[in-house]
Amino acid sequence: MKKNIYLVRHAQYDNPLQILVGRLPVRLSQAGENEARKLQNYFLTKDISKIYSSAVRRCKQTSEIISNSKIPIIYDQRLLETHSAFQGYWEMDWSLFFKNIDDLGGESPDDIYKRVVDFLKSLISDHSEDENIVICSHGDPLCLMYVYFSKKKISDNIKIYNIPTAEYQPKASIRKVSIKDSKIMINKIITVDNLK
Repeated sequence: MKKNIYLVRHAQYDNPLQILVGRLPVRLSQAGENEARKLQNYFLTKDISKIYSSAVRRCKQTSEIISNSKIPIIYDQRLLETHSAFQGYWEMDWSLFFKNIDDLGGESPDDIYKRVVDFLKSLISDHSEDENIVICSHGDPLCLMYVYFSKKKISDNIKIYNIPTAEYQPKASIRKVSIKDSKIMINKIITVDNLK
């Protein structure tokens, strides 16, 4: 069994008020739509069988453009953006996303890790034929997938989950993970600027 899993972060979105958007239904910007079309072109020759996606609007739009109505899209709640009481807050301070969880609710990095690992284990345990899959999600879930695949630990530094900042996927980027006979190979991030 061989699986090639392409971890894709959604493209850029409109955020004129510079809020913490969380799961709010913001649309891709014009630049983001152009980025998603570059992603679509990249995957034309990759024989993708399915796209698994967060149902948050920016991921849905990115996945729909990649699919071009030719690749089935499966929406899974385990791929959603981080849930936070500070969604929609007007100050771009990511620490707010996590520091009041005990009082206001929301997800901790451990919560996010558990749901994405549950998703990945169910995906990997599917011993169907060899396949190429796209997973379209958000920065934190993708970062924690990388932590899982690379067998790293979640750090107390919740901003970067104990990985170098350079390993956090930028918007409209791709990280290929190949799994063959239980061996995992993680490729470097490909940014949209480097797509042909």
